Amino acid sequence: MDIKFKETKPWLKEIEITVEPERVIKKIEEVTSSYAKTASIPGFRPGKVPRPILQRRFGATFEAMALEDLFDEIYNDIVKTYNLKPITQGKIIDYNLADDKTLKFVLSFEVIPEFELKEYRGIKVKKPELDCFDNEFERRIKYLQEKCATYRSLQRPAQNGDFILLDYEITENGKTVGEKQNGVLIELGSDKNLSEINNALIGVVANSEKQVTVTFPENYPDSSLANRTVDIKFYIRDIKERILPEIDDKFAQDLGFKDLADLRIYVNEEIKRDREAMIDEELKNQIYRYLVDIHDFEVPQSYLESAFQEIFSEYRIKDSKEAREKLFKHAQDRAKFEIIINRIAQKENLLPTEEEINQEINNLVQLGFDQSKASMLKSNPVFIMRLIRKKTLNWLVENAQIT
Repeated sequence: MDIKFKETKPWLKEIEITVEPERVIKKIEEVTSSYAKTASIPGFRPGKVPRPILQRRFGATFEAMALEDLFDEIYNDIVKTYNLKPITQGKIIDYNLADDKTLKFVLSFEVIPEFELKEYRGIKVKKPELDCFDNEFERRIKYLQEKCATYRSLQRPAQNGDFILLDYEITENGKTVGEKQNGVLIELGSDKNLSEINNALIGVVANSEKQVTVTFPENYPDSSLANRTVDIKFYIRDIKERILPEIDDKFAQDLGFKDLADLRIYVNEEIKRDREAMIDEELKNQIYRYLVDIHDFEVPQSYLESAFQEIFSEYRIKDSKEAREKLFKHAQDRAKFEIIINRIAQKENLLPTEEEINQEINNLVQLGFDQSKASMLKSNPVFIMRLIRKKTLNWLVENAQIT
């Protein structure tokens, strides 16, 4: 057997292989003999079908099966002999079987490219200073106050600051877009609404209808509506004013606290926890950026594609050529980081233990994740990679130089 490694990308192995006809013929004979023992054709007893008849009826099938066996054998032999670590399934390309049964094909698969792992212990990171604690406290109290608000119907046309209870339906060129929405409460004049909608609803009254044509901006959160000009028909159910409760002991007791002081303690502790999480996240972002910037290697296509799919899912972005062009650097960096972090985890023996995997699954179940589906995560490589990332990043922060 002749083997020749082609010059390709650092993460791609393409191997030209020529198999001598004797080995191919022997493998075809093995497959034929194996099936001849049990082959059944009308007019012959099972296992007694003459070889020429078997060859006429099933020769092409036996040959295909033999080649499949050879491909598997050769793939496994090459991976073992050359100590290769494929990260994708091997693919057979440019396959050709000559009349004399000489077999030529190219075996292709991806590997992690060779690269020098730079120093990762003692990475210098700067702890962010988070101020405006009082402003954050007031914002959270205000949020709770608004959540506890009551609403009273108004017998007048709508004004900015009022709340409108409405149904709406979106159409484009006479065709309905999405589903009709019922019982939606919006604040008139809020910057959460498009300006065309705020302007159109000024002065509406209960039990009336209003239609407006709007163009959604390119960066609209709902990507299915971005850059589209549509008609929105509103049915106004009611005009309401919001009545906010007084921030006092009764307000705190309605929320389940002993008094206002108890609520303040809880909110302050919540802000502290959140700020500690924000600091931790920022330190990890600095480590991420550092590791990606100091390592220079080309990422495998499979890792890049996986990064793209994670980003599309995470940010609810529609897969498109334009999106891939804009997000290429982000996906490339994410894929590179996964490779680096996995190498560090292996070197420092940070792969998750069985106990850690079970604990993470139990955490998901407590959050409402289905028990049977959660158990299947043990064999999910994406889930395991996320645990590796989490554990290794925590270790890198613990071993960083924080100033």
